[in-house]
Amino acid sequence: MKANLLHRFLSEIFVIFTIFAIFSTSALAQSRQDDDDEEPDEEISAIGNKLGLELYDSDKSDYCVEDGLQIRVTVNNVSKEGILKLELFGEDNFLRKSGKLRRIRVPAEQGSQKLCINVPTPGSYAVVGYHDIDGDRRLKKAWNFKPLEPYGLSGNPEIKALRLPKYSETSFDVPLTGTDIVINLVDLSK
Repeated sequence: MKANLLHRFLSEIFVIFTIFAIFSTSALAQSRQDDDDEEPDEEISAIGNKLGLELYDSDKSDYCVEDGLQIRVTVNNVSKEGILKLELFGEDNFLRKSGKLRRIRVPAEQGSQKLCINVPTPGSYAVVGYHDIDGDRRLKKAWNFKPLEPYGLSGNPEIKALRLPKYSETSFDVPLTGTDIVINLVDLSK
């Protein structure tokens, strides 16, 4: 009888482990797919060639215009290596590849860096950014999907649990005259 209980217990543990392994593999594959951006059908920009980074003209920040319909983002805690990346989202498909409205990649500069993103209409938006230190165009993540490179979100929400932030925690309104926001990059690997 004890052998049957032990056998049942081990069988249940095996099933749970198998389900977890399948889920983890599926989530990891989706995460990698979300990170994989197709390379544009264009040549690396002059600045990209000069710095040895995979940057394209389509990656550039928009010109900053005071009172223009844009988001003027100041990113803090950047070091002078690799690429600084910002992504613009609306509420639909927040943090999913299909929900990305605009992506900017620029060479990272020491300290604070100001970038601008033109928006199509006034409304509610969220910005996500990370410092791609090695310049491989991917956010490094641990096995539990915790970012291993500095990252930040508009509104600078404190992430207390191992979960993705909600749109309501990061969104802000952009009027016709645009808005200024600050993103403080956080390095959870330290």
